[in-house]
Amino acid sequence: MVTAETAVAMPAVVLVLLLVLSGVSAGVTQLRVTDAARGAARAAAIGEDPVAVGERLGGGVTLTVERGGLTCVSASRRVAGPLGAAGVTARSRVCAYTEPGEG
Repeated sequence: MVTAETAVAMPAVVLVLLLVLSGVSAGVTQLRVTDAARGAARAAAIGEDPVAVGERLGGGVTLTVERGGLTCVSASRRVAGPLGAAGVTARSRVCAYTEPGEG
């Protein structure tokens, strides 16, 4: 009796575990994308190369830099795993005041 019940319940347990691990992976990816955008915005605001900083912090992120009174960086990266296959992308936008003479 117990074996049959376990066999029926096991796929549900595996599915829930897969969903939880996918959610954790998406959260970690979001944190990395936000860190990359933050570092790249700070670097761009003081005249350094934002792409090098973004790649070092985020690894595989796509960056878009807008300069003006505020230097804004938009970063995005596809989430790994089943959520990435479903088209989930982590995005972040960070702005920093541009240092005088760097605009």
